[in-house]
Amino acid sequence: MNNQNEEIINIGIVGLGLMGQGIASCFIRYGFNVIAYSRTATREQETLHHISRGYKKLIDRNIISESETIGWQERFKYVNSLEDMKECQFIIETVGESLELKKQIYKTIESVVEKDVVIATNTSGILISLLQKELINKERFIGMHWAEPAEITKYLEISRAADTADYAVEIGRNIGERCGKQPTILKFDISGLISNRLMYAMIREATNLVEIGVADIETIDRSFRNDIGWWATLCGPFRWMDLTGLPIYAKVTEELFPDLSNSDKVPELIKEKVATESKFYNYQGDEEKEWEDIWTDFTHDISELVKKYEDRAKF
Repeated sequence: MNNQNEEIINIGIVGLGLMGQGIASCFIRYGFNVIAYSRTATREQETLHHISRGYKKLIDRNIISESETIGWQERFKYVNSLEDMKECQFIIETVGESLELKKQIYKTIESVVEKDVVIATNTSGILISLLQKELINKERFIGMHWAEPAEITKYLEISRAADTADYAVEIGRNIGERCGKQPTILKFDISGLISNRLMYAMIREATNLVEIGVADIETIDRSFRNDIGWWATLCGPFRWMDLTGLPIYAKVTEELFPDLSNSDKVPELIKEKVATESKFYNYQGDEEKEWEDIWTDFTHDISELVKKYEDRAKF
């Protein structure tokens, strides 16, 4: 049995899209060795560039010193096949939401690593109970869902299915804490986990408000930013109700809930954008890339703000 007190140092990552690159950056920053595989060969250089750029940002902001990044390239190893991941003590899969692809990956991984090496999936779209069925050693399997940018945020949700052993959950929690995360442990498997269920409930109502003509996209974004976006980093929904008068929420939900969208269909607004390969905003030139950079800077700023209040409020 895998000893959770044993120092895990070699982390395997299968899939190096944007999320996989961020997870690799996070692991390397916090002292792990990463053994990575992607079906797309160009991902190796993309990942190295992503990590290097992220570390420069951390150095520029005086979050880490340049000396702390010395030799980080030696802790990133790209391999050409899953069979080359036998040294891994923990593996996380971050490929696209394809059940068949994930099944193939797990089958190969189980054939090359020790039987108690924990295998985690970053999925939030496929029930881990369904994925767990494909493993021989089912007890080792957990869900480990990260948020973008993975190397900055404190978010990490860890979920289990019926056959998941406690040791696997605790290893996932321990690794998350070593990476500076604040892991949230779900008691059982549920589609969408916690954060995505809350987010998609918001998305459904936001698109509904546009479709019924209450306001345009920009107006709804502004309203959300200037209200929910203002308090959500400090308070979750339950603490916010405590602080702002719980009885009023009982009254408003009674009147408002029957009027909220409860559609189980993809919103027409989203279907239209996907079909026309367009986006909600009209980005000119490098504007979309500029927004991505702004988001990264903003995330760093939020992280610093959270640190200011960590001693005064339990996060």
